[in-house]
Amino acid sequence: MSSKKIKAQLWDNMQFYFKAYNDATMRSAFFLDGVINVEVFKKALQAVVEKFPIANSRFVRNPIKSYWRMNTDFSAENFFEVFETTSVNHRSRVEKFIVQQIDPTNQLPLKTAIFRKTENGKTVDCLVFLFSHMVADGSGFSLFIKAMADTYNGMLKNPDYACKYNMGDRDYKQFYKYMSEEDRLKAKKMTNYRFEKNERPTLPVKKYEASNERRIITRRIDGFHLIRKYCKRHGFTFNDVILAAYLTTLKKHVALAPDEFLAVDCVLNLRRYMPSDAEVNFCNLVSKVKVNVGNELGADFFDTCKIVHEYMEKSKNELGGLGGLTLLNLMDRIFPFEIGKILIKIFYQNPLIGLSNIGKLDKKHVTFGDLNIEDLIMTGTVKYAPYMLLSLITYEDSIFFCIAEACADEDFKIFEELLNDIADLLETIKSAAFVTPQEKVGVN
Repeated sequence: MSSKKIKAQLWDNMQFYFKAYNDATMRSAFFLDGVINVEVFKKALQAVVEKFPIANSRFVRNPIKSYWRMNTDFSAENFFEVFETTSVNHRSRVEKFIVQQIDPTNQLPLKTAIFRKTENGKTVDCLVFLFSHMVADGSGFSLFIKAMADTYNGMLKNPDYACKYNMGDRDYKQFYKYMSEEDRLKAKKMTNYRFEKNERPTLPVKKYEASNERRIITRRIDGFHLIRKYCKRHGFTFNDVILAAYLTTLKKHVALAPDEFLAVDCVLNLRRYMPSDAEVNFCNLVSKVKVNVGNELGADFFDTCKIVHEYMEKSKNELGGLGGLTLLNLMDRIFPFEIGKILIKIFYQNPLIGLSNIGKLDKKHVTFGDLNIEDLIMTGTVKYAPYMLLSLITYEDSIFFCIAEACADEDFKIFEELLNDIADLLETIKSAAFVTPQEKVGVN
């Protein structure tokens, strides 16, 4: 392989195939309580990109086998901008910037920016990162930000500090080597992952049009530790409670036909099959798992959590997220790139309601100098209605929810109400954090 080329992996191509459903761009914004040293940041950016060369590449749609072509020369200015804002438009300017799409076929897959606001004599920055989802998933995205924070902090103290992180293995099959022989053979025989027609209901919104505005809808819930206490007290996982809240709220907003099921497409990180100390790697290593608990939810929220918990416990031994991967990989290896794109459209019915728990953002990995993060946005792709995805990430004692959506003006309110209802429901259970199962109360 030429040093100027990087082989495209399975999920690089899959992200391209599914671009009719979303804009294949991940985004984050960190609202800080002070200012970034711009010159040091640019120097750190240059150093990190040199260690993550795919960020300095363009995706080439070769009709036989696609690949990434690296730039031979670059500087930090290729990826970085600074904008001046006001107290009135600061957040709106940030949100407008981060909903833009990165198309790696004609531009670099990385953008960074600082939005600088001065108010009442105090200047603060919002630090923004955008990545094409074709180059990395949420964990990979976090790895790059971690590398940026570490290199920036090191260069503040020592101008000659070198980036100690690198891109690592991008092959999606890397997790197989950590599995038992029995599970590996079982996984490679799991060729089916599909949503039936009656498992694809939608919110009552119009289909996407190119003129639809891209929007970011966010809600922050403080007191994450109380929700964790509620989970621990009742034997639930955090994901059990999130799924229960999601299903409860969706049931309120989605009109189901008699033969329809409210199934949710949940993003699952395949790093779960790797030891905790395994290298994260800058790649796409996520899959999906279907959650269909039936339409009979509990009499109250506690009972719904029990239903979800029981379903998820039964699913733990089924190698979640591995269904269909072998078939997709076979298709990707055997068929030319352009034929694969056609086959996906014919044989794959994309689920329309999704959930992604990006995970916990470690403060020490996203601290730049002595600056504190006062608010943040970190989410995946902008979805095209009626497809939608609820994403969340935890940081310190807060949960940050987001729906990134391109939809009609009148339908924006539906997504906003959905997110508000989920957040309000979770706010309610914080007060029940110490209630025993025998003393449980209905939380609706």
